[in-house]
Amino acid sequence: PEIIHFTYFNEKNFYSTNAKKVITEYDLIKEKFYKENYKDQIEYKKKIFDKVDQIICISENTKKDLEEYYKIDKSKISVIYLATNKDKSFRSKHLNIRPYILYVGSRGRYKNFYNAIKAYSKSEKIISHFDFVCFGGGAFSQKEKDLFKDLKIDPKNIHHFSGDKLDLNYFYHKARVFIFPSMYEGFGIPLLEAMNMDCPVICSNTSSFPEVVNDSAIFIDPKSIESIKSEMEKLVFDDQLLLKLKKKGNDNLEKYSWKKCAQETEKLYKNII
Repeated sequence: PEIIHFTYFNEKNFYSTNAKKVITEYDLIKEKFYKENYKDQIEYKKKIFDKVDQIICISENTKKDLEEYYKIDKSKISVIYLATNKDKSFRSKHLNIRPYILYVGSRGRYKNFYNAIKAYSKSEKIISHFDFVCFGGGAFSQKEKDLFKDLKIDPKNIHHFSGDKLDLNYFYHKARVFIFPSMYEGFGIPLLEAMNMDCPVICSNTSSFPEVVNDSAIFIDPKSIESIKSEMEKLVFDDQLLLKLKKKGNDNLEKYSWKKCAQETEKLYKNII
């Protein structure tokens, strides 16, 4: 082959070919949060970055982080945005729950679920009107159940569901808002998934979030439980603001497509041959 596009860091493969080499870097979570645990992996990533002809980053923020941690020349890095499937199909359900705030995906570590649920528990105003739904990420652990109990969250007000894309689309479609309180994301596809289903977004003001959503979401300080609480309260009871965010979300979504992602990747291939 003239080009090999690697999708993971595997050093031995780089010695076995004279083809042009491209690699995609999605995020620098290990470097930013768990550096001491991944010293060896970070060292061999540095060797690989030295050998490749081009690095694709999925956001300007990931590019900035890559330059900062690995001191890579800017000319070697290209930013190509991801997208989401814009199919609005969903599988209807009959659920015996109140209107709800939606959280999607993994709940561990930097995903910052604990601060979000603590903020929910501290708002009597929200708890009296809204449930909290988690989709995916595995069933609630005993540690999480103990936390809910300590926070005095009524078990009937917090729910976990799982399923496929059609199920997820339903929960986005029916949610009052989607909250994404993560400390860091390389891109954040759930932001676009929610917007595609006309679900207003509350998200962190860190990493790639402002870049990806532009002005189509409400921002929170993910480290501040009070910030999360106050912004949730502002949004869930404001019908006009919710409608405004739905419109802005749809407008923002037009900037992203898998076709555009493919075309820009093809152009990069042609440029390095």
